Amino acid sequence: MNIESDNVNQVEIIYEDEFLVAINKEAGLLVHRSWLDKAETRFALQLTRDAVGCHVFPVHRLDRPTSGVLLFAKSADVARTLTEAFTTRKVTIFGGGTRLYARARIC
Repeated sequence: MNIESDNVNQVEIIYEDEFLVAINKEAGLLVHRSWLDKAETRFALQLTRDAVGCHVFPVHRLDRPTSGVLLFAKSADVARTLTEAFTTRKVTIFGGGTRLYARARIC
């Protein structure tokens, strides 16, 4: 068993509930398949789906060179609602130091 290659095909899940999954996206990882690199075989979307065992839908994207929290919904409806909240700036990021928090007004 090659532990190093197994770690390459994993993502760090930092939060999960019945609606959402948040991962720690490493720099260099594409969120999903893209024309930017047709030869790439690792994608956050696929790795997250494999880790949680269900389809996931990206709520937002992070550029390839950017690391950080990437949020996936476990249904298209939740993804649509949260994507709209991000787009219309109904998601507020607050905090300081090493902790940031998000609050969404989606009702």
